[in-house]
Amino acid sequence: MLMVAEAYTRMRRHKYVTVKSMPDSKCLYVANRYAANVIVRKTVRLVSVVMAVSLLQGCFGAPSIDDTMDEYTTRLSRVLDKPLTHEAFSQEALPDSTLATSNIALPSHTYPTLAELGNNVTPLNINIREFYAIQDCELGRIVAERNTALGKTQLPSQRLQYEHRLLNVLANCEARLQAADNPIASTVAAWRKQKQAQYQSVWANVVQTSTEMKLGLSMAGAPLQASENKDAKATVNALNFINGLAETLKQKNVVNTNVEASANNNGELEQQLQIIASSRLPAKLWQTQAVLNNRLALLNQVLAPALNNVKCENGIDSDKATILRNVFYLYFIEEIQPIASTLNSYHYQLQPLWEQWAGNTALSAPFKAHIRTHAIDNFTQYSATMKAHVTLWQNFLGRCNLSPTAP
Repeated sequence: MLMVAEAYTRMRRHKYVTVKSMPDSKCLYVANRYAANVIVRKTVRLVSVVMAVSLLQGCFGAPSIDDTMDEYTTRLSRVLDKPLTHEAFSQEALPDSTLATSNIALPSHTYPTLAELGNNVTPLNINIREFYAIQDCELGRIVAERNTALGKTQLPSQRLQYEHRLLNVLANCEARLQAADNPIASTVAAWRKQKQAQYQSVWANVVQTSTEMKLGLSMAGAPLQASENKDAKATVNALNFINGLAETLKQKNVVNTNVEASANNNGELEQQLQIIASSRLPAKLWQTQAVLNNRLALLNQVLAPALNNVKCENGIDSDKATILRNVFYLYFIEEIQPIASTLNSYHYQLQPLWEQWAGNTALSAPFKAHIRTHAIDNFTQYSATMKAHVTLWQNFLGRCNLSPTAP
């Protein structure tokens, strides 16, 4: 837009000849119109170029963290005259133990199979006599709904909503039958206790086996960026919303009304799951920390001796040291560190949730291992690798009497 404004200003400043003051006014008028048209055509072309560049930038977006790391290591390699690119890291250059312990897995490689995740929930067994005895309650209709073709193929989220309704109806039906001294009240009470005990397993199936949750927890899609991560903040709320549905009964015979209303709102639960699938924030965090850890851990091994060989006699910086400082600032401080800062911010917002899930007995061991690996173990290793990289540069800049300021 600045380029367009500049072109428009040039048009306004163009010195046209005054027609009235010249003898051959018709010719001069034509000349002025021609000159104006030329400027307009150039301006239109300029606008087209600006719009095309903007559209291309919008399509391709910001460079990925892998691209940034490639550029960072390539620039360092060029200044140090030493191979530091990803392809240069080989088992010949580094011990096997270093390669084995430095890498952490991507979330897509550790998500358990569906067979390892699903909880089997035993259905209610109601005979014909009992079924007809509860027809005066809404319970009869709810039970019949579960036995339809659609009821038997419910998605995990739909099953959770059904179980909420069923718990509430069981409590109401039990109270009504007790008031009428109906002996089947004790049977309904037993059903309620059975469904209440199973509820955590039904909730766990939503967390572990929903397609949207699998996408959010394992398939990163686009990389994490320093800003403008679509639906990232909404995902934190969505995950906490689903975690809140793990509550069952607050009192003996009454389902918590707030949780009940949320679960029975078909649109809201599905909407929260769609936000998680759209953003895929956890997977992005875990993939980004894996890339940063794996690339920087190897870079640290080779970069440390290379920087030690750069001479800074008596604390006086050299041209090479200054150039290295500039590369560190432009790529690590300006591009990599903001992404790491965003990663850390969302990690700490979600940390209480991960800790709850890691200790939840309803969730399967393989699922909890996936969460623990990426949200706890790998984050700890990534943080240590980032700290080691910063310390390496602090030592070098301190030795050369340089500060990590803008070049």
